Amino acid sequence: MDYQAKLSIEELIALARRNEEIASKLFEIEVQIMNISRSRDFFEKLLRLVQESFGIEYVWITLTESAVANQLAGMVGVPDVPLHEAHICNTVDFLRISQSSREPVLVNEQIGRYRALAPAGLWKDIGSLAILPLFVGGHMIGSLNFGSTDATRYDPNKDRFFLKQLAVKTSICLASVVAHERVSFLATRDPLTLLKNRREMEESLEQEISRSRRHGYPLSLLFIDCDDFKQVNDTCGHDCGDVYLKFVADVLNDTVRKGDTAFRFAGDEFVVVLPNQNRFGAEKIAERIREQLSQTPLIYQEKTVPVRISYGAASTDELSEVTGKTLLKAADARLYLMKEQKPSKKKTTDSELNHAFDSLNQL
Repeated sequence: MDYQAKLSIEELIALARRNEEIASKLFEIEVQIMNISRSRDFFEKLLRLVQESFGIEYVWITLTESAVANQLAGMVGVPDVPLHEAHICNTVDFLRISQSSREPVLVNEQIGRYRALAPAGLWKDIGSLAILPLFVGGHMIGSLNFGSTDATRYDPNKDRFFLKQLAVKTSICLASVVAHERVSFLATRDPLTLLKNRREMEESLEQEISRSRRHGYPLSLLFIDCDDFKQVNDTCGHDCGDVYLKFVADVLNDTVRKGDTAFRFAGDEFVVVLPNQNRFGAEKIAERIREQLSQTPLIYQEKTVPVRISYGAASTDELSEVTGKTLLKAADARLYLMKEQKPSKKKTTDSELNHAFDSLNQL
């Protein structure tokens, strides 16, 4: 005889009403999250709704180290408020701990075994745990997790029907968010280097100029050109040229300050926008970039490829008319002067490249 057969009519009615209430809350959560297009907004809304609707003490997201999860982690960030944390877990550890289950997992014993799934500060209070697996494109990318101080709340013997419903609804809505953000991301990015593209640069530059005027601080811009790119392409091939450009983009991202933004302008030209920086400071940053490229050259197919750049810097505090175009034009003019003043290195560059790639040309 099953559990419901033992219940009285009154108890069955109470159970049906409770189930109806839960279903109604799940439907309301689905309605409120289904049209959200940004992952940060999605997670914050979801976690808040779940916590408020069901009175759960701890609610958080765990993401594995998969490509999709890394995309989401980068977009979500890890804010200081525990409610909104996106906790990152090693994929192998996650699959081992969750037993790769496609069903919700309920735990109220040996909670410490699940420690890797949550921020460290939560464990001292958790008496029971619910792990709701999340899927995007058929791949498990993490879990929605509930923690309670009540050891009986997520007893493994309890029914998982509504938890599974919530996991499925969340996964479906999350897949839509991921697809939307990928499209939005690619629309603003250079497909090769993944730096922001020229159109994004123009919009960002106008915003930064407006902010510079409002707050009264200088704004500088670096215009960077790769000296050897044509020779690399001609001598070593376009595949190497692509790797070369991605290498320069990575160095730019690693070298500039937090708050500065690098863009791919066109071809082998890059732009770096530097808020709250005068031209002298911008040139120091450019020299640091050039030194980094010199000290850590590109290694392509076990061969060293020299990477040299020229640059021009301009700042809003030295222009009579400040627009995105005038700032770019001033930086481009200084870039041209630097290239003109450099001693010719073409023969040396060709020699170095030919020597480095003699073996590759035989492939």
